[in-house]
Formats: sequence, C-alpha cells, structure tokens
Amino acid sequence: AMPGNDKKVLNNIPRPYKIKGMTQSRCQHKYALNVNLGYDFITDMMVLEFAIDSSIIDVNSDNKTWINRASQSMAEALRLAASKCLDVDFTELVAGFRLRSSRGGTFVDIYLYDSLSSGAGYSAAAANNINEILHETHKLLTDCTCKSACSKCLKHFRNQFVHGLLDRHAAAQLLEWARTGEPAVALSIEEQQELLHPITSILSSKGLDIDFKQDQISGTCSGYAKEVVVYPAMWVKPYKENTVFISDAILKHAKPYAI
Repeated sequence: AMPGNDKKVLNNIPRPYKIKGMTQSRCQHKYALNVNLGYDFITDMMVLEFAIDSSIIDVNSDNKTWINRASQSMAEALRLAASKCLDVDFTELVAGFRLRSSRGGTFVDIYLYDSLSSGAGYSAAAANNINEILHETHKLLTDCTCKSACSKCLKHFRNQFVHGLLDRHAAAQLLEWARTGEPAVALSIEEQQELLHPITSILSSKGLDIDFKQDQISGTCSGYAKEVVVYPAMWVKPYKENTVFISDAILKHAKPYAI
C-alpha cells in the first residue's frame, strides 16, 4: 500500500519475504487497486484563522513541538467554551486544527463543526457569539492552576488520545498572539532554574556542571563554560555566541532530548 493516484508508486516496493527454493523475483503488483480512504461529511463549520509570523514564532522545527500543542489545546478549549456558552453538551461539537502555508504566510486554522450530519446549527451559533466564546476560552486557559492540562480544564474521556499534547499555557500564548500580536514573554531566572533543576544531576554525572547564579545560568564542562538560557518554545530559537538555548517545552515534555 502506497499513497498516490498511479500504481507506478509501487514499482520500487520489494518483496517483504523470501520464498524457499525459488529464484527471488520482484513483485509485479499486477492487481493494484486505487482506494479512497475517506468520506464526505456535510455539516456546518466555523473556522478561526490565526496568522503566524514565522520570523517570530517557531513553525519550522521537525516535531513542531509548540505549534502542535498550542493548536490542539486551543481547539479543545474552544470546543468546551462554545458548549458552555451555547448551553449544549460538548459532544454536539467537534474541534480540530490544521497548519498551512501559502504565499500569504503561515496560518493555523482552528475549526469547530457540528457532530450531527447536515448540521444542528451550533457552530453557526458559535460564530455569532464568538466574542463571548473567546472570553470564556481565555478564562478556561488561564484560571486553572495545573502545570499543563488536567480534568478541570482541558482533559476529558473523549479527548484522551491527545492528552499528551494538551497544554493550556501554549494555547493561552496562541490566543494572546491573536488578540495583541505579542509573543510569549521571556522566562525569569527563577523559572529557568526550576525547569533545569530536574536534569542537573544527570548532566553532572556526564561531566557537565550547571551553575545557578542570581542573574545568569552557566554550564561548565572540561574547563569550558557557556551561558545557558531557557526560552519559550513559541519563539524562533535565538542565537548568541557562547550560549546554549533550550526551549521550555523540551525540558517539560522531552527531557532525554534536553539532555
């Protein structure tokens, strides 16, 4: 099986097994069949378009750590906020996102649609009450006290397959960007130290000592020292000579890569 519209895409796919006592010949793929693994679902939909400045916001990393987490979390928050404002069960609405780039720039589309085929009118009602819903979304993302997401804000049984992606702080940063055009603020020294602290003992065992000072963090290895700066994952990675920059998202969610 290969994606494409022409069976020629199968030409370079070798036989995945051996036949004892027979000369190995290449698979001919004579009986290729084109199959459409999709369907049309006609319903009402509301789309919010977030214009992203790729010179400020990181959308080019291989794993797109921040933009995926922020977009998925924003979609879930919008769904919950809309269901509350419209006084309907959240299962009546489905939310998602897509990333796209064009000559006009990079965009995140957050979409909300009725779970009922042909539409029940809820997403259209959400569009008419968007200011109230965005206000409720902001409250949902900022009023909780959890570190990333919990059952009091974004997590529930129906979205358990994306629990690992949910981060209310990332979504709040995306929403603030849409409202004011301001990216996430720099982390304080205290916040940077808190994020780095869990891996300092492992780094020390590898010969790298982290030194926490009042106004700077530095790393020393074999007599060489460099400044260490933890920056918001929303930013395009900064650059400065003799400085190691590491994002807060990597330290929170992917410590082996951080090390």
